[in-house]
Amino acid sequence: MSEEANTTEYKDDVRQTQLAPNLNKLFLKAESAMEVRNWSYAVSLLQAVLAKEPGFLEGRKRLRLAAVKENEGKKGLKMGGEALKVMKLQTQVKKDPVKVIEALEKEVLATDPYNAQGNELLYEAASAAGLYSTAGFALQTVIDGDPENIKFYHKLGDFYMAREIFDKAAEIFGKIVDKNRSDLEATKKYKDATARGSIASQKWDSNGDWRDLLKNKDQAKDLESQGRAAMTPEMLAAQAESLLAEYAADQNNLDITKRLAATYEQLEDFQTALQFYEWAYHLSNNDPSLEKKVAAIRETVNKAYLDSLRQFVEENPGHPDIEQYRQQLEEVEKSQMETLIAESKERVDRNPTDNELRFELGSRLFKAGQYRDAIQHLQMAKRSPNLRIRVMNQLGQCYERMGMTDLAAGQFKEAIGELTGMDETKKELLYNVALLYEKLGNHAEYLDSLKQIYAVDYGYRDVAERVEKSYGG
Repeated sequence: MSEEANTTEYKDDVRQTQLAPNLNKLFLKAESAMEVRNWSYAVSLLQAVLAKEPGFLEGRKRLRLAAVKENEGKKGLKMGGEALKVMKLQTQVKKDPVKVIEALEKEVLATDPYNAQGNELLYEAASAAGLYSTAGFALQTVIDGDPENIKFYHKLGDFYMAREIFDKAAEIFGKIVDKNRSDLEATKKYKDATARGSIASQKWDSNGDWRDLLKNKDQAKDLESQGRAAMTPEMLAAQAESLLAEYAADQNNLDITKRLAATYEQLEDFQTALQFYEWAYHLSNNDPSLEKKVAAIRETVNKAYLDSLRQFVEENPGHPDIEQYRQQLEEVEKSQMETLIAESKERVDRNPTDNELRFELGSRLFKAGQYRDAIQHLQMAKRSPNLRIRVMNQLGQCYERMGMTDLAAGQFKEAIGELTGMDETKKELLYNVALLYEKLGNHAEYLDSLKQIYAVDYGYRDVAERVEKSYGG
């Protein structure tokens, strides 16, 4: 009697807020274990959560991080054991892909989290189970462990193209081109992903009406033949004029209102964009994504006003009413920050488990100098894998401003330890911790942090001057 394939459907990219209460409790226990660096316990707890909710991507990311930390410095020989396990599991993907995923997590990736064969099989099993977020994460994991593995860059880029996630596809193929300018396949795919992403963002297709917005049909044909879909200001203005005519006929059409708002945002007419986004938010019955967009555009409008007032004060010190303008500037800065904090608090009250909103509130409190209040929200936001590094950077700065230098150094070092490559974020963290060590009089750690930056980016801030000065140069 033949065994039938497992046809159970699992939800892709489950959020923490969607976990069953018992699983959420286990996840929070795992987070606590990671805080105290009990990596093995965190691994076992997260494996238990994922066995019940395999689509919980955030949990899988935390599991992989815990496994990386647990296996740091272990140099024992693998003896090909992982390869044999992967080969055995390969035969079971069609029958029960989720069981394969669970076995991979326990038998291969728990001890060798960057294993290329294991992650490639995870990609195949997750794709077969419809867990596409996990599939993409599996390929990205190999790249994180081996940034020169061009094969997996190509595979991840093709994955994003197939899923029509064109912005990420363009990012991946762009990285391949940066590494190897002679990779003509990656160059072609990068251009294709960029063009298709631009088309998708404007909701155009091959039969779209964008050509009608161009008076010169030859120009439209030329743009299409070159695969360039980026709109000029003239094209955007023509699109806005066309949409305004549709809007006049039906001012309660949500789709047209959103497209008008987005068009004016691209034209950088933020004041008009804000009006349409606010109306779209009203029409949508308070769509959370539009609420965030309204807040972001309003902040842009307010910042532009503040910048112009600040520029006037700086450039006109001799103006007879300059003190009045300085006072006005101070009051507007204070008022706008209070408004932003109040808005963030209101959103957090409505969505207390949304870590992005916690981070937004913590960041605004930090900017306002309310470090003690910022810390509690930042600590909660730290649970999000996507925000974790940025949160630790800001937490470190909060602790430093409050004079808690040991805690500040701990946050910076923890964040640095979780970054594999030397990107702008890691440079900033190293620079921050270097200045902290300078204050503490720890000259060796101060120089070591700066030299790591110096080795890859001579022109970063004043690093070269500081490092060379230590040699008497």
